[in-house]
Amino acid sequence: MRRQTHGVVSLGLAAIAMAAAAQSLFQQSLLVGMMYMFLAGISVPVILYAFCAKCADREQCGHVIAGPAAVKLFGNRKPGPYTAGDLFLTGTALTVLFVFPQIWLWRHPLAFGTFWILMAVAAVDIRAAVCRDCGNVHCPGNAAKTRAGADSN
Repeated sequence: MRRQTHGVVSLGLAAIAMAAAAQSLFQQSLLVGMMYMFLAGISVPVILYAFCAKCADREQCGHVIAGPAAVKLFGNRKPGPYTAGDLFLTGTALTVLFVFPQIWLWRHPLAFGTFWILMAVAAVDIRAAVCRDCGNVHCPGNAAKTRAGADSN
């Protein structure tokens, strides 16, 4: 239960950070704000497909929503090592979510700071509490379990 609580908190913090970024972008330009919302609307399902749907631990997902949503939207992709394509899609989608708004956020130090503080707290929470008990041995962020899984083969 602790892992799920931290998973919900970390996703909530990331969502608040992205909402703050979108709000700041909308203040600067309606078009840019809409573009960020559109790109975020594409990026989230891409992450769910390329990463979450292939996770071996998706049924006990620490992020509570991501694993079941991936299965519901994309069926049961066979769990296993992530391909270069999976990692490229995931990385590109994360770059859109986190890097795209920086072009405009740096002009507003409060929004910029809010975004990165929330994202940093979310990242620490994920690494410290969510990843710790995750069973996805193929996750690139789970190096110890990845090595252990490779050693047992």
